[in-house]
Amino acid sequence: MKKNVMFLLLLALFVFGCSNSSTNKLQPAEKTDGDTAAEEINDSDSDTGNPADSEQQPDDDTGNAEETAQNDEDLPDDEETELPDSEIPDIDPTEECTNDPLFCYGEYYVNVFDVDAGDNGSPRLFRVYEPIDAEGQIPVVHFLHGFMYKISYYDRFLMHLASHGFIVVSSQSAHKMANGDTTSQEAEKVAAFINWLKENLKNYVAATPDFENFGLSGHSRGGKVTNRILNSDPAIAKSFFGVDPVDSKPPFSGFIGADDPESLSEPVMFTGESMFLGTEKGPSGIGGIGNTGACAPEGNNSVNFYASYPSPSHHIIAAGVGHADMVDPEDIKICSLYCSSCAGSSDDGMKSMFITYTGGLMTAFFNATLKGLAEYEKVINDPSVYPFYTKAVEHK
Repeated sequence: MKKNVMFLLLLALFVFGCSNSSTNKLQPAEKTDGDTAAEEINDSDSDTGNPADSEQQPDDDTGNAEETAQNDEDLPDDEETELPDSEIPDIDPTEECTNDPLFCYGEYYVNVFDVDAGDNGSPRLFRVYEPIDAEGQIPVVHFLHGFMYKISYYDRFLMHLASHGFIVVSSQSAHKMANGDTTSQEAEKVAAFINWLKENLKNYVAATPDFENFGLSGHSRGGKVTNRILNSDPAIAKSFFGVDPVDSKPPFSGFIGADDPESLSEPVMFTGESMFLGTEKGPSGIGGIGNTGACAPEGNNSVNFYASYPSPSHHIIAAGVGHADMVDPEDIKICSLYCSSCAGSSDDGMKSMFITYTGGLMTAFFNATLKGLAEYEKVINDPSVYPFYTKAVEHK
């Protein structure tokens, strides 16, 4: 009963604190200010929290404002949503950067644009990050957001990846607070979209998409859904990068909807290369206190993904940051309750460096796995080049 009261209170705050509006924009890419030195880290205990990033996440996981599903006789009504009204970062890739080149924006400006559900038969809304004037066959990466998040929240590190010569596509699911899709149902929809994308992305971009070298990535619940996609079709992609992935069951199972078992309870079928970036404060509760409302709870986070995936696989836990600290700073207010409920850093500079760090690690990983640049395997496993402190670095 106590949990139900907490849920209703937080839900009320969420309803009155969040707002959405539509946006479709086209802008060039950016270069971050990321410094090479991180600030002093205060260690936080990693207590086991309530399962957080799940199909029905009532009080503590990531995400944002109300879903505005629109009925359409040709499309699932839960695949059309509105994006928050936030500006795409204006980034100059020619700016001087003192980091290792991986952790600086690459040589390409990036066009960012949205495609509505229904456009040319698209099953869902998606955002494209296209490197301008990139020649030859360009590898493609699909990114899936966390529970109740919007695709616009991740512009900075996805633009970073695209600026190094990747076409990045981020698609929008329509999560619901009650009785929404299970992750198995969402996985079926995302897989259908990916199959559509492989046939149709060429109609939207000037570059030549290379789906022979195709990677998957996902944050939080997006990692769980992506794991289900790979279990159903292990050959759909060559590699998988999980951004603080979470495999939790719904904390209020039965109260707000159907159960959604952990995806890792089933054998992992994917045999490609994987990498998982966790956060030190993800397993901590709200405000880092106790075990209440952990957004990446112990027993269901990057540690478990890494343990479940076969070699070759990589695992890094970033120190001093939390489950929502990779969200673009301009979107934190829009994200509201779902970001503020997650324990994380209070240092804006550290969060900015973590965004840069996430983009750099993704760039190294996909350079190695999709472009076949073997030298980046060493970079992935060498923390001496990281412009960020780490709590753990391991590979197999």
